[in-house]
Amino acid sequence: MLNKIECIQLLKQDVIPALGCTEPVCVALCLAHASKVLDEEILSIECDVNIGIFKNGMSAGIPNFEHVGLKYAASLGAFLKNPEKGLKLFEDIDDEIKNKVYKFKDTQIHVDSSQTGLFVKGTIHTQNQTSTCIIKDEHTNVIYLSKNDEILINNENTLNTQSSLIQSLKQMHISDIVDLVNELDVDDIEFLYDGVKMNLELANYAKDHNLPLSSSFSTNLISILTSAIEARLSGCPLSTMSSSGAGTKGIALILPIHIVAEEEHIAKEKELKALALGHLLNRYINSYIGKLSPMCTCVMASSTACSAALVYMFGGNKEQIGYAIKNMTGTVTGMICDGGKVGCSLKVSTGTLSALLCAKTALNNAPLKDSDGIVASSPEKCIQNMAYLSKHGMKDVDTTIVEIMKK
Repeated sequence: MLNKIECIQLLKQDVIPALGCTEPVCVALCLAHASKVLDEEILSIECDVNIGIFKNGMSAGIPNFEHVGLKYAASLGAFLKNPEKGLKLFEDIDDEIKNKVYKFKDTQIHVDSSQTGLFVKGTIHTQNQTSTCIIKDEHTNVIYLSKNDEILINNENTLNTQSSLIQSLKQMHISDIVDLVNELDVDDIEFLYDGVKMNLELANYAKDHNLPLSSSFSTNLISILTSAIEARLSGCPLSTMSSSGAGTKGIALILPIHIVAEEEHIAKEKELKALALGHLLNRYINSYIGKLSPMCTCVMASSTACSAALVYMFGGNKEQIGYAIKNMTGTVTGMICDGGKVGCSLKVSTGTLSALLCAKTALNNAPLKDSDGIVASSPEKCIQNMAYLSKHGMKDVDTTIVEIMKK
């Protein structure tokens, strides 16, 4: 089980700014690490990715760049050579980098079907040098880096600090996580409000730039939410505050909690603790479902975590928080993920409206029955059922989706 110090440590590692869709960013970051150790002209770039990275990177916009796709992301990372910027490396794209990428033609992207989790392997060849970098499990987790025959990093069998904390979180019950959040000092989680400010700024960018979907939604909540997601996945040059390693997940979690808190005049202390609970539950659910899934984890994990956090924010008890998770399990489970793109705003809107409805029914002590479909007797078992459906029942869905997308 996590203690208070470990809880705050995990939140600080998990709730970080990201510029652009995190799958193209991850590919670029991998190649930036590989390129950083070389000192000769790049002749060719090869990149192997799992099918989830490939799917999510096909259509997502790249900040400060006019085109989409993993070939461009890989080339940008290789020429940027700035892995120290982490998930914000695209902010260094300028005209010189763009021209180099446009002229470079030898970048190959391959899907490694043997990799079931998040995986990116980048290899760069020069006249006399070869470098290889591997990122695995987390978008910034470099487990291997080499130059020619020299191994510079080899952490493949080492559990990093974040992974260790996630495993501790995964062993907890939902009620334990609620107890842990109740014990947190507000001053220690004040940094979570940075995500509110950052993601609201992103939403305002979309409104100022007349992106396509925002005006078609009547409610303030949906308008702000879709604006932020549209901006991010169109390649907006502003950062997103992420959650559980993804910017859209951060938007789907943070903004509904904040907007509801503002409209209902919820005390900031209660809002901050609701945000903390939401981020922890988001990571908890993702630890079961997996980083990249055939199902939309922005809805399955983030909107479900949001619903539970809304119940908490309105003073609901642990049982009612569990009801929200049960109700979401029986409502949105099975929504497919067909890659990161502007249309994700519609999916997250659907998830958010479900989150609000499920929170309201939970507060009214109206959970779905244990016999309803994949709904189970406990929120923990509901989450495990979601994961089982995703990993086993939908194991061939990604392959079919990518076949369709390629056509």
